[in-house]
Amino acid sequence: MSFAARPDWRSPLPIAQRIAYAAYDQPGRFLLPPQALAAGRVEGGSPLRLDIVQQNRPDQAGGGTLARYSILSLAFAADFGLDAARQAAFELGQRVQLAPLPVEGGWLRLNAVQALDLPPALDELLPLDAASLSALNLAVRLDSAATDLFVAALQRGLLAVGASAWLRVRGVAERVPLNLTFDPAALLAAVRGLSGGADEIDAALLRQRLTDAPQLLGLGLPERSGDIPASVLADAVLDRIAARLAAPKPSPADAAPGVRLVFDPAAMAPGRVQWNLADALLAPRLLILEADPLGPLRTLPAGELHDKVVRRFDARALASGWRSLSVRANLPERRIGVMTSQVDIQVPARPPARMTTLKASASLAASDKPVALELRLSPSEPLAYQWQTSAVVLSEGRAETLKGPLRSGEREHLLVGPDDFGLRLLPVEAEPAFLQQADIEVECFGTRKGKPWSARGPLDAARPALTFAVPFDVDDAQIRAVARARDGGAQRPMPPQPADGLRLDAFSFDGSGSRELALQCEFDDDARQCAIEIAPEDGIDDPLRRKRLSFTRARPRQDWGWLALSPFRGGYRWRWNAQAPWSPVLQPDAPLRLRSSEAAPAATTG
Repeated sequence: MSFAARPDWRSPLPIAQRIAYAAYDQPGRFLLPPQALAAGRVEGGSPLRLDIVQQNRPDQAGGGTLARYSILSLAFAADFGLDAARQAAFELGQRVQLAPLPVEGGWLRLNAVQALDLPPALDELLPLDAASLSALNLAVRLDSAATDLFVAALQRGLLAVGASAWLRVRGVAERVPLNLTFDPAALLAAVRGLSGGADEIDAALLRQRLTDAPQLLGLGLPERSGDIPASVLADAVLDRIAARLAAPKPSPADAAPGVRLVFDPAAMAPGRVQWNLADALLAPRLLILEADPLGPLRTLPAGELHDKVVRRFDARALASGWRSLSVRANLPERRIGVMTSQVDIQVPARPPARMTTLKASASLAASDKPVALELRLSPSEPLAYQWQTSAVVLSEGRAETLKGPLRSGEREHLLVGPDDFGLRLLPVEAEPAFLQQADIEVECFGTRKGKPWSARGPLDAARPALTFAVPFDVDDAQIRAVARARDGGAQRPMPPQPADGLRLDAFSFDGSGSRELALQCEFDDDARQCAIEIAPEDGIDDPLRRKRLSFTRARPRQDWGWLALSPFRGGYRWRWNAQAPWSPVLQPDAPLRLRSSEAAPAATTG
């Protein structure tokens, strides 16, 4: 299994007040975790949505009831703070390439739920589903009473609502040259002893015990483990526990935001187990962030907030015995390579109450509106169904249907995500600020059934994201891109990278990033010292980016570095002094040669 481009937990890099992690098997590239979750941008709508569905359901006596429920959805965007981190890394002399660390989903916990009289269902731990590299969505079904509570809260205003988020990421575990032998049952007994009999424990407490006294957990460590720092050894063991024996979960609501490890007793039977702590394996970790679920909605009056958030849908009247299953797609909007996609629902027969199998389908469009499927069950029958996605893709000019895995469900709200398809969905996003400079052509390519396979699509200011639909049998899939300047048409390539989620910005393309220049002044007159002012080509008006360099006969050479913020403006300009004109834009691929005899009088001393 290839771990390329995964974060390497053993190689952290402090950058100012943040930590980045080396990309495994990609020297010089580091992945930066998000620093916060902000309200996401939703096409033509609000990041917070309450879709209220109501339906008249007649009964056999001729009367009826008005069935009502709602789907509350929240859209979040991960804030990586890459620009500030890159500038900080450059100022610290860290010549590294920074990219966002992708997340796989997580959980959200709203605060102030009880104080605002929000529905009790929102006081629980709510799942976050990753829709793309930086977008995460939440969807919760509320019954009629909970819907009324939330509408009332909207009308009062929700300014006090905030949230904490736990984002799930996977990286290559900490590694040390050591073998660990232990009895899983003894480890579980020790965990229960620390946690008062529970099968879960605070991860920080377990790490502290692994650091201070691992022998009390029944872990057999060889004597030479004393040569390894205790904290490093603890992280190596903890990563493997989280990967093989326990699942990391958020802390309870009555505790400070933290992480707990929930152990699986079925995986911890008595016996002897040996782990090679030098082996590479993927280990999950949880990142704890603050989240803002409202964003720009906070400035709206309560009445406008209600009108912006609430949408109402009336479903057609149903006869007795019918159930409504709402289907929602948590999918990227632009799916390159997919002609159509849908989810197929099947409810097996339940003789003698219901003799036939029920089938229904819902198209999975890019719209965020829920689709209601109507299923006629027997009156006392619980809702239980099987479901499967299908996607129609083009293969050698012909339509081909690829089905996803068969899954089971029993909830009245079905959320269909990227992992439910029979193909890989690889999101590619571009930084909106960079799309003001350039349009990008992106291509995913590889080999399928012995023949070349590719798909391509553009990114521009109006379409900042796309997702490649890649069949699982595409071999050696890679992504490459070309940025074309909107002013002048200059082109800059991005070297091919292994196919995975990508976020493109100015630093993805040749010509941007850290640049180095060698300068030399030849003293061909009687001057003892010579000075110039130099700046990046787009930084001559910024005093913080300009620099004064001095040359002497004893030190005629200087090296200067700068951070090129655009692949189209990676050069530099210089001048003798503040009164002299700036030079034309020069490129850093050749040293700058100066002569003291050519200097303006104010730039030299005799």
